[in-house]
Amino acid sequence: MKNKAYGRAFLPILAVFLVFSGLILLGASLLREWKTDSGVLLGGNELLFGLTAISYLLHIKSIRSPNAHVFVRMMYSSLIIKMMVCMFAVLLYGWLTKSVNKNAILGCFILYVIYTFLEVRILMKFIKKSPNNA
Repeated sequence: MKNKAYGRAFLPILAVFLVFSGLILLGASLLREWKTDSGVLLGGNELLFGLTAISYLLHIKSIRSPNAHVFVRMMYSSLIIKMMVCMFAVLLYGWLTKSVNKNAILGCFILYVIYTFLEVRILMKFIKKSPNNA
């Protein structure tokens, strides 16, 4: 029963991914006018969704732990891991293309903030309901 609740709670993150992917694909011409690379934004959206999904699964496992500190450690660890992977992706993008589209990188940063906010908000609801709270 709880697994279904955890799965349903992930739906807003999936919805954000689908909405932003659709907006990026549909607004490619507008993004070109703003000198923003839609391919970079789409790739960043996919990367951030994947990282958020992995992080979410790790957090769900930590919520089930009787040790309350595990959740806090997992939250900080996932934030650091996501930041490092994103930093590596930006560096790799800059190295491969020799020119960086700053607007697309800024857009990916905004997506990072949105995904992180949603993930933390959902997980904080679960941690309040968890019977393992100290």
